[in-house]
Amino acid sequence: MGNEVKSREKLMEVHVLKLSLSEQDLNALLRKHMPASQPIENLTVRVGPGGLTVSGVYPLFINVHFETQWQLGVDQGQITARLEHFQAMGVPGNIFKSAIIKMIEDLAGAEEWLRIQGDTLWVDVDRCIGKYAFAAQTHLKVLECQAARILVEGQAEALPAINAGQGSNFPRD
Repeated sequence: MGNEVKSREKLMEVHVLKLSLSEQDLNALLRKHMPASQPIENLTVRVGPGGLTVSGVYPLFINVHFETQWQLGVDQGQITARLEHFQAMGVPGNIFKSAIIKMIEDLAGAEEWLRIQGDTLWVDVDRCIGKYAFAAQTHLKVLECQAARILVEGQAEALPAINAGQGSNFPRD
């Protein structure tokens, strides 16, 4: 927590945001930030119009190959990922689902910007940016899954006006 940004007084406000994340970007982020203590192997993400597919191998008494499908969205400025389908070893699996959900709960519990409610994971992007970079307000509004990429858009309700010839109307210190 040493590098976490605490102050919301000097907030970087994003007025318009259009972000495209490729499958390659998402898989690189997973590899970089997945805790070393995490037992899942061969974790990969695929994106399609129906949402996000996450697959991997969970080593229990045998290696359990699993695949989850998540419906992504935005609710109250946070990204939501609702578990739509779970399959383990090629069949719908409630036996292994609890182990995977428990692992996700443990990951979410370690980060204040992640939380899980039932089968839905909530990602507070503003708090995540605040922890790793700077205090920000992104005004997320739209998340769209396309073939091999996710598009994220944010926009403030009202953009500050800029008067021609008078400089910027953005607040100054």
